[in-house]
Amino acid sequence: MKVKIDFITNSSSASFMIPKSCLSEKQISMIYSHIEMGILIAKNKGKNIYREAWRITETPNNIVGHTSMDNFDMKWFLKEIGVPEDCMRFSGSNYGY
Repeated sequence: MKVKIDFITNSSSASFMIPKSCLSEKQISMIYSHIEMGILIAKNKGKNIYREAWRITETPNNIVGHTSMDNFDMKWFLKEIGVPEDCMRFSGSNYGY
């Protein structure tokens, strides 16, 4: 019998950037409260979501998000709140980069 003694993780990191020019003030507010808003939207759609939050920051021109445990489906959430997909710039192992 073989036993693996090692640290195993399914975590990964990811990030996104969206120009503020693509977003309304309401969408920016919803991104900052993405866990609470995601839960409300998911309930209406019969979807289960993970509650690991992304760290959201702003630059003068962009909204930026980072996570090291990207279980919250941010791409789904951003589409649900009407962010144009061509404005989303994702990077990380779960986004094909």
